[in-house]
Amino acid sequence: MQCIYCQSENVVKNGTKTLKTAQVVQYFLCKDCGRRFNERSGTPMARLRTPVETISMAINARIEGLGIRAAGRVFGKSPNSIILWEQRLSTQLSNFSPPSPTEAEVTIEGDEVYTRVGENIPPWLSEGWTIHFIERESRYWLEARAGFKDESLFEKSVKATWDWAKESSSIRWFTDGERRYSKILWKLASVYLPRRETTQVYPFRKVWRAGLEVAMKIKGSQGKSWIERVNREHPYTAISPKSEVHANHNEALNSSLRRRASAYRRRQNHYAKKVEGLQRALNVQRLIHNWCHTHWSHGYQRTPAMEMDFIQRPIKIVEVLTARGLECITS
Repeated sequence: MQCIYCQSENVVKNGTKTLKTAQVVQYFLCKDCGRRFNERSGTPMARLRTPVETISMAINARIEGLGIRAAGRVFGKSPNSIILWEQRLSTQLSNFSPPSPTEAEVTIEGDEVYTRVGENIPPWLSEGWTIHFIERESRYWLEARAGFKDESLFEKSVKATWDWAKESSSIRWFTDGERRYSKILWKLASVYLPRRETTQVYPFRKVWRAGLEVAMKIKGSQGKSWIERVNREHPYTAISPKSEVHANHNEALNSSLRRRASAYRRRQNHYAKKVEGLQRALNVQRLIHNWCHTHWSHGYQRTPAMEMDFIQRPIKIVEVLTARGLECITS
């Protein structure tokens, strides 16, 4: 146990407290800074009196598609309590977002999905657009950002994904026909070749970084699709077959999201009232998807985080609620 204030290891037990719900909370005292705290301090459960098992079941019900008001009725709590628990869990996302393993080979798929936010207005005026990025082989969910479908949303999403992936030795970046993905990535990941590496056959100087392949699959209006390589690859970068250039797994995630997140079921009155609420629901979905829920394509009891070698076992929602960060679970 570390002190949450000075990170000292010189901590001793300092009594317990029994809550009205019969829960016993252990307190600690730091001998270095002299401050007192309990086992819930610095976690999503701090200052909450509801049993952690109840909150875990409510979060799991929300993850499986139950609306906020319906979850409140099922568990005998107010909708504001459900929202508070989700907000607490949403803040854990940054603590459970390790960078890409060094020298790894990753395939990134990008796509966008739309839902209604607030009033029923045309899509191009709505904040209900969400940009997703996933790693294909592991199904690890890298980014999910909601807002207006403008340049700012693309810039933030692409930059966050590139910052995660740039340490990898081999990166395949596949999207649909939205050109803003590659346009922004070109500013972040293009390099200039030395003149000695250019030839008459390959006269291009500004190219993608070595090991980075960027392509998109464009769906034509007549049902005929084609593959387009965006800008020039580095001469030492391997090119994938056209059959591997797609974002099908990301589109499958979008379909799953419409079933499991109530805010994305546009035919019912479950849509998000504000973009902040939509982003909160996305953060919780992403956290549980990566670390807690197993995926059928990975075999028995395998999560996307396990496929990325971030951890060796699935994490329970209770552990996420009671931990101060990923290092507290893996240590």
